[in-house]
Amino acid sequence: MKAHYLILIFIAQFNCIAQKKFIIPDSLSHKNYNELSDDIDKYEDDSIKLWVYYHTYIEKAKKENNKEELINGYRNILFDLPLTTRLQYTDSILNIATSLKDNKLIGRAYIHKAVAYFRYKNYIKSLDNYLIADKYINYKNDIYTQYKIKYGIANIKFYLGYYQEALDLFTECKDFYKNQEGYNYKQGYLHSLCSTGLCNFRLGNFDKCSQINELGIKESNSSDFSLINSYFFQSEGINQFAIKNYNKSINYLKKPLSNIIDNEDFVNIAVTYMYLGKNYLKLNHDTQGIIYLQKVDSILQKKNYANLDLRETYELLINYYKKKGDLENQLLYTNRLLDADKILEKNYKDLISTIHKEYDTAELVASKNNLEKTLKRNTIVSYIIYSLAGIIILVISYLLIANYKKQKRYKQKYEELIAKAKEREKQSEQAIQATKVNTDELDINKDIVLKILKGLETFEKKEEYLGIGLTQSLLADELDTNTTYLSKVINHYKGKNFNSYLNELRVNHAVSLLKNSSTHRRYTIKALAEELGFSNPRSFSDAFFSQTGIKPSYFIKQIEKEPDLLMSA
Repeated sequence: MKAHYLILIFIAQFNCIAQKKFIIPDSLSHKNYNELSDDIDKYEDDSIKLWVYYHTYIEKAKKENNKEELINGYRNILFDLPLTTRLQYTDSILNIATSLKDNKLIGRAYIHKAVAYFRYKNYIKSLDNYLIADKYINYKNDIYTQYKIKYGIANIKFYLGYYQEALDLFTECKDFYKNQEGYNYKQGYLHSLCSTGLCNFRLGNFDKCSQINELGIKESNSSDFSLINSYFFQSEGINQFAIKNYNKSINYLKKPLSNIIDNEDFVNIAVTYMYLGKNYLKLNHDTQGIIYLQKVDSILQKKNYANLDLRETYELLINYYKKKGDLENQLLYTNRLLDADKILEKNYKDLISTIHKEYDTAELVASKNNLEKTLKRNTIVSYIIYSLAGIIILVISYLLIANYKKQKRYKQKYEELIAKAKEREKQSEQAIQATKVNTDELDINKDIVLKILKGLETFEKKEEYLGIGLTQSLLADELDTNTTYLSKVINHYKGKNFNSYLNELRVNHAVSLLKNSSTHRRYTIKALAEELGFSNPRSFSDAFFSQTGIKPSYFIKQIEKEPDLLMSA
């Protein structure tokens, strides 16, 4: 992150300088090129000072019309610039070299262009510039640069899939650099060695690849070569995956990851993530594996990039979501794979027709169309389901509200019923005072009326209304009267017919009984009906509900739930 931040600062400062002519500070005007080069190396992590030395070097060369040093100045600044600006500088270097008619300088200028294009994954243009450079550089005038060209061409052959041809070139480079002295040669040797390992991996020579990686890790084990050391670890991690040592592969891949991230090598970051994802999928840790594959997708989308290796990421994601039945993600990654193939067609046009692909373009397009149709059909079905669900929710909501209101109403009636029962218990005897009764309103002899009323008083007091099978006729016989007189007296003085009068007595008795007797509350409705004189449970429940507005079962449950209410006055 620090290096990336410094580069951003430098680019901003460079753009400002480009708009305003740079003036060499007095403190640097006396320095020669060697001293300025030393200062550039010294302040490579300090962008504020670094740009001053970069432009001092360039302005000094311009003032002195020293074209060779001007080329060196441009080279110094070259790889801290964005691609478009870097290509402009390589063109400037090429123009100066051409004016000097120096084949070595011209060849090196083309190499700078080739490296710039390669760094930004434009392999075709990179190869073109390497081949042009090769025409200007030969073993006689610059053997070191000749091997740089050879190494660059080998890299491109590797990325285009010509692994045996690449291996032959990398081996030549490795052997050459190994026999030379100096830091740059050691770097060349280690990079060439690492590349031979990767080629052997591609060719299926896994044991040979491991031997090379082991040697490379050992020979690059110093701070000067920490970055290439990381790539040896990455290479071995990929190799261990190929031989199915998945846990070992994960360890090798994770160890160098932070270094590769710091180097902002997005391709190798993505490759590492892809193999970590593949390892976790093989170990059945699907969630973790998919997270890594999605990180690869994020990088490829951000960089608008694809290569033959990373293409597999989308095949893995498509297969995963296909098994899950997730059509939306399946379609998403099918489209991503089609986009990747367009990039591959452009960058690998000579190779793309020969490589093995699990999903070819025709199959992908057909799959995409089918997925879109299925998703459209599923969307319609979803709308129907959601509509039905909405209706069901409304119905359930209505029923819940209705039930809530019903329970609230029941609760209110229950409380009223308890209050009335308590009030009845407080009242004195409800015996009818026969002497005070007005009998003039009935066309029945006064003495007969008083006799019937007196009989009903005794009937109620002795709870004879609980008798099973009791009828108006039986009660009339017991009171030594006829049913006509009995019916008229009950209707007139009780305000109801015989059956209603009988049910009222029984229901009031039931309320009092259930209120005061926990034993009776444990009775079944059938047992209560029999004890109260009803012919069946249904008759009892209907009579109870008709009089109280609630069922006897609800009344019993509420008494059990709220015993304190029975104790309150």
